[in-house]
Amino acid sequence: MLKEALKAVENYRKMVNGGDVNEVNAWISNDFIGYFGYYNDRDYEVYTGESYKQSNVETFSSYEGKSPYWDYHDLTHNMRSESEIIISSIVDFYLSNKKVATALAMEVFRKENEEWKLYRQHMERYADVK
Repeated sequence: MLKEALKAVENYRKMVNGGDVNEVNAWISNDFIGYFGYYNDRDYEVYTGESYKQSNVETFSSYEGKSPYWDYHDLTHNMRSESEIIISSIVDFYLSNKKVATALAMEVFRKENEEWKLYRQHMERYADVK
């Protein structure tokens, strides 16, 4: 089951970098909850499946012509049940080939009706301090 789950996550990431918001939103569970703490103008934002899908439409529209790209560097992964995988990673985000943000992410993908969906996501601003 782990190999299947990891392959699904890999497919999700390729699709996200493909830039089709409708395909992205098809991967979002209706039961999705997301916590995002990487904003400059507020502490955090909480999303439900519906609000996250709407935000994706607006966000992907704003990226048009800017070649958005998410580069994932996985830290850990583990099946937390037969139908859920939990993954932590550092994600570098690029626009027009320039890195504009780095986040520490924790994601849970859950198998729903034989399809893997993004079920939970927690992202925090991350910085390399040397």
